[in-house]
Amino acid sequence: MRVPDEVRQCVVFIGLPASLRRGQLGIRFKGTAFFVGVPSESIPGMDYVYLVTAKHVAKSLEGQSFLVRLNTKDGGSAMLMGEGTRWWYHPTDASVDVALITFAPPPEFDYKRIQSSMFLSEEMMRAKGIGAGDEVFITGLFAQLSGSARNLPVVRMGNIAMIPEEPVPTGMGDIEAYLVEARSIGGLSGSPAFVRETTSSGMGSFHLLGLMHGHWDIPVKSRTVIGNTYSAGAINTGIAIVVPAKKILEVLNQPELFLARRTEDEQMRRETPTQDER
Repeated sequence: MRVPDEVRQCVVFIGLPASLRRGQLGIRFKGTAFFVGVPSESIPGMDYVYLVTAKHVAKSLEGQSFLVRLNTKDGGSAMLMGEGTRWWYHPTDASVDVALITFAPPPEFDYKRIQSSMFLSEEMMRAKGIGAGDEVFITGLFAQLSGSARNLPVVRMGNIAMIPEEPVPTGMGDIEAYLVEARSIGGLSGSPAFVRETTSSGMGSFHLLGLMHGHWDIPVKSRTVIGNTYSAGAINTGIAIVVPAKKILEVLNQPELFLARRTEDEQMRRETPTQDER
């Protein structure tokens, strides 16, 4: 499956400042983030832009001067400081592994945003027959080769392995999640996961399935039960855990953020003259 170039352009790498040789500023990567656009209710063509990542990644940055590394339109990359930025989490469920900030980079940066209309809902899933076996692709940070001059996102492929009808146990508690047959690595935390619907021609449209939480490990104490007596640590089962896209929407549409967008709309309408006033 060929992945559209735009998919890789929606992700950036985030982390904490690190000192390099000769005093240069570097970055110690903590994970991946991606841009989401929420359309204005009343101003055509305008989006409110947010940077989304996993909550467990954001918690490692919260209260510190973190960095976001983005590609630039001139073929390089640059880092923006996120000091003092408020992270927004799920308003009622602390186990939801989603965090976001308002973040619209200047025009010299080369990035795309995922429109909220691309988010896969349960209704869309039923209508389009999306389920176990459908192709999934994940794009984000490969820490072993992140790129020196530019961000180099890696693409991991897989399939929906299970849509559980009960909560999935994780280190953050039991959460609502999808299971994907794709080996996750540490830098992919916070990455977007997309699913492509199956059609008669074999190549349907794709949607945002959700956000990469991490991989499912078999803990050390269970390794002899499954017959592996040689592993000294937890075993990556090759099953990735994905937070559903609807959980990202619940964070985006919490009352404070929804009201902030509506207030900004009203402010811009007051400041923008109508056709009759020009």
